Amino acid sequence: MSESNEGRRIEKRWRHTSPLAAIFYLGKIYKAIAQNAVQTFAPLFALLVAAEGNLVGKVIFGVIAFVTITLVSAIVRYWFFRYRVTEDSVLIREGVFNKTQVDIKFDRIQAINTQQNIVFRPFDLVTVMFDTAGSSKQEGHLPAIKSELADSLKARIRSERRSETNIENDAAEPAPDSRILLQLTKLDMVRIGLSSGRVLIILALLGPLMDNIDKRIEQFVSESDVVAILNSAGISVASGAGLIIGAVLLLVALLAGASIAGAFLRYYRFELRSEEATLRSTGGLLTRHEHSINLAKIQSLRAIQNPALRLFRRYRLRAKQASSGKSGKGKQFDVPICNAEQLPQLSNEVFGAEFASVDLEPRSESFQPIAMSYIRSRFLVFGLLPAMVTTPLFYFLIGKIAFVLLAWLPISALAVWHHHRKFGFVIADNGVVLRRGFIGYQTVAFLHRKVQRINVTQTPLQERKGLATIRFYLASGSLRLPYVDHTVAKDLRDYILYKVESSQLAWH
Repeated sequence: MSESNEGRRIEKRWRHTSPLAAIFYLGKIYKAIAQNAVQTFAPLFALLVAAEGNLVGKVIFGVIAFVTITLVSAIVRYWFFRYRVTEDSVLIREGVFNKTQVDIKFDRIQAINTQQNIVFRPFDLVTVMFDTAGSSKQEGHLPAIKSELADSLKARIRSERRSETNIENDAAEPAPDSRILLQLTKLDMVRIGLSSGRVLIILALLGPLMDNIDKRIEQFVSESDVVAILNSAGISVASGAGLIIGAVLLLVALLAGASIAGAFLRYYRFELRSEEATLRSTGGLLTRHEHSINLAKIQSLRAIQNPALRLFRRYRLRAKQASSGKSGKGKQFDVPICNAEQLPQLSNEVFGAEFASVDLEPRSESFQPIAMSYIRSRFLVFGLLPAMVTTPLFYFLIGKIAFVLLAWLPISALAVWHHHRKFGFVIADNGVVLRRGFIGYQTVAFLHRKVQRINVTQTPLQERKGLATIRFYLASGSLRLPYVDHTVAKDLRDYILYKVESSQLAWH
């Protein structure tokens, strides 16, 4: 059968995906249950405890019932799933009792992302997820379809995008078909795991414990019955303290190892490519993930450097697309790690000649500081006012020891000064770069023409000092630049509005 006949056949009837799609739905069910574990398992646990009979038998019965119900649910969801590919859209029908139909137009699709788990791989099956304009998440999915069909859908989307780009910018030069921008090594997997937020939080919580453990462990052990157990085993108190310290270190090592293992599972053989004005990443050990983003759809590019990444001299990049308007619900495309040489290359790949001067390096000398009045304002709000309110209150409750609370004054002053030092901004002809941070750094760059709205506001203190706060509203969210010269803020507002109105390129 010819390709055109196959296309007409697909358009005429609704189709099932592979029966292995039930595994996809099973995973979604278990993920939803894991996210609501307390609400899910509390009634079941209460029912098992209340029922009469052997507890082991009840647990076995509960497990069998749970697996059976979820498996049947996954099979039913697969059976009621249908899809159809037309000339200009993908139609999806799903639902058992609450039936829905989604019409995903090709011209609304911003990216096609795919996943291929270890079960799908031998059968050449993938799960396709569609990112569409105006939606904060994947609007539709096609589980367990042939990779050949997924490739044909990608080709049709690229064709639509190429036509749109040619209309918007006739002078644009054609991009190379495919270029490798970044490939991660196994050592990079270790860096990603050690720099993850979970490890940093755990180490932060264990830090104070490790500082005081050598002072308190001997007293605690000597005053407890553990001493007798250690003595009977021929272990001294100092050795017992060493065992506990070793156990804590082992726990930290296990948690770090788990984080590194997670990095291998998610980013193993990670590769970032540029394909026809699109960034596409692939990676994963058991499940291969493929994500893509159209360069024209990127609203902002953020470089993140937490303390661990700073130690490794690495950065994490995050490109944000348009959101649905809900705070924190925008789509994003992540590059988990890159070095100082790759950072400008990747940022130039995103902005091109339009913002060639973009520099996301947080220690760049091009950043201008915000006004010193920021320190005074924040110290009054977060330092002096809390200390002056709480100290007299606690003085009547606990006496002179309440004056210890005044130690908050130098601590807050130091914190505010440190936060002020991290703020910075760069204003270029076609874009803006903002910098902020506290423990680490975050720099974010965006084009003037991507700004949908810009506000310049003044507090009474700022008005007396001739300062203002600028808030930039993009389709991916808002960004704030506080305590800049009021004249500079107004001039920047007028200039950005001019760039938006005069630009022939789309903001989205």
